[in-house]
Amino acid sequence: MGKQISTIKKAIGLVTLRYFNISPHRKRVFRTTVILLIALILFQIFKSVILPPITYIGEVTAVAIVTTFANLTFNIVRLFIVSGHRNRHGIRSDESDNFTVAMNAVVNSATVIMAVVAFFWIFNIEIRTFLSTIALFAVAIVLIFQDFIKGFLFGVGMMFSNDYEIGDYIQVGDMPRGVIVTLTFSNIQIKTENGSLLFVPNAVVRNHQVNNFSKLKPRHITSSFSLLREQFDSVKAVETAIVSAVSGLITDPVELATTTLAVTETSKDEITFHVEIASKRASLKLKDQVNQAVQRFAVEYGQTSHPAAN
Repeated sequence: MGKQISTIKKAIGLVTLRYFNISPHRKRVFRTTVILLIALILFQIFKSVILPPITYIGEVTAVAIVTTFANLTFNIVRLFIVSGHRNRHGIRSDESDNFTVAMNAVVNSATVIMAVVAFFWIFNIEIRTFLSTIALFAVAIVLIFQDFIKGFLFGVGMMFSNDYEIGDYIQVGDMPRGVIVTLTFSNIQIKTENGSLLFVPNAVVRNHQVNNFSKLKPRHITSSFSLLREQFDSVKAVETAIVSAVSGLITDPVELATTTLAVTETSKDEITFHVEIASKRASLKLKDQVNQAVQRFAVEYGQTSHPAAN
């Protein structure tokens, strides 16, 4: 009896996707697809009772059923592949990387292709005849949308490469630096340092220089701050003080032993410094931590070491 109950629990967990390391959003989409497929099948069976005879209603419903069933099948395969990938690489269900985004794109593309195939099959349209009829029109479309097609193919390449990964800290051309949030067929979405979301078309990424600071070894996080002249003893003293202060304020792993400090600007009243801290990774979160720690140090340095200056 205990084994039967255990088997039933496992079956329920499998059906409810409890054992899959996927996002709650994907679980909702999967369940919605199942409900939609059941509804379409019931509609196809009882359409003569529900609606009066309508031309092609049966064929249209059949195309929808085939497409939904294909999407459901593709998503089941995707669940196993992506869940295994997340578990192997320690990726949480609410996180994404290039592979998970690429698998989503593959499923969506395969579903569209299956919808087209189902349409031709169910409406009994000869694909060869159709293609020969629109051959010249198709050539014109390709010429018109060639930039879009190139961007699409470049987006596919990015999804399956390690050159640009979700979470990488990059700069495209002279645009603001930021972290890659996601990759699509048409653009990459970057969260900049000021918190705004930047949509950069794939064609722009392809035609401009891209600095990927997350690929640097060692990776470097930089920041700037200013001190009043009366607060300044020497570069070495400030460097020692900032290493000591920052070490207690940053939770992410950084290599403070290789911290470098340089004077970038001087004026009558203050001196501006540029600090560079090596880290095992580069991210917007870590850069925010460093900036906050450095600015807090700049405010507190004069108060703790030079109370007379205030």
